[in-house]
Amino acid sequence: MEISIRSLVGRSSSIARSRIFLQGCIACRNSTLSASQPNINDLPVADLTKSQRKSILHHNKRSIQLEQASRRKELQIPLSRVYDDWLSTTGPKHVMTVAEHYGIFKDVLMDYPFFPTVNFGVEYPNYRVQWGNLISPSKTAARPKISFAPKYNDGLWTLIMINPDGVFIENQQESEILHWLLINMAPSTAIKGVEACKYLQPLPIRGTGYHRLIFLLCKQSREIPVPDQITDIADRSFSTYNFLIQHQDSLKPVGLRFFQSDWDKSVTTSFRKMLGMNEPTYSAQPIPLSKSRLKKYKHRNIYKNKEKLFRA
Repeated sequence: MEISIRSLVGRSSSIARSRIFLQGCIACRNSTLSASQPNINDLPVADLTKSQRKSILHHNKRSIQLEQASRRKELQIPLSRVYDDWLSTTGPKHVMTVAEHYGIFKDVLMDYPFFPTVNFGVEYPNYRVQWGNLISPSKTAARPKISFAPKYNDGLWTLIMINPDGVFIENQQESEILHWLLINMAPSTAIKGVEACKYLQPLPIRGTGYHRLIFLLCKQSREIPVPDQITDIADRSFSTYNFLIQHQDSLKPVGLRFFQSDWDKSVTTSFRKMLGMNEPTYSAQPIPLSKSRLKKYKHRNIYKNKEKLFRA
């Protein structure tokens, strides 16, 4: 006896239907409809078109076996493949929306947004940098591990780590602090790149709230001349926008990850041991209240002019 899928779907929960949709996303990876990997450009290109994904979803909705497996909680969905599918379809748009919410394009790139089409990994010990997650400074003392997907092993790359919220350098010219700069990275040949600026752990000063630590990945069209290595803390005053303008013929931003961090005790220790200076302190300055002379207002009858309204 054939069971109507409408009756099954009508009684199924939203979780069951979402599992069927995810199963369709996984099935599209094994289908022959997938396109070749897109080149790095301004807009993300999905492996499948919208109509192709819709037909796969419609086919899986009609599958009685998938519906029954979902009801019995036997439907296995590898989350890693679902994550990869998200990155290749709507992921760049979602990341761009989050970056706009946190003001990254406005504060770093002068309101010039871009689609982060290249996925790369930034991982501290036991902590992975996503898009706005919280990581304390004590967990970021060692520099993170950078990883690329195999399809991005070709070419040269530049990685910039900045803090647009940290201002502790005397007479700081720019609004950002450069924490790390890697140039001419080549993952295909296991070349880690030239460290033009050594890694400096996040230093969110007490009383300044959460700081945004941004990792910006840029694709190089050719090898970039390596500047002099930055060793002095005063030289870490940085402008990402001016740096990209200076190398606009050879650099193009294609990837983005960032996290947030606030003060803990390791910040005070890092200022003394790594920078040889005391941690700056900030305190609220009370605003003097303006005291005006008291004025005596004449009493008036608020109903005086309204008596005419009630007269016959």
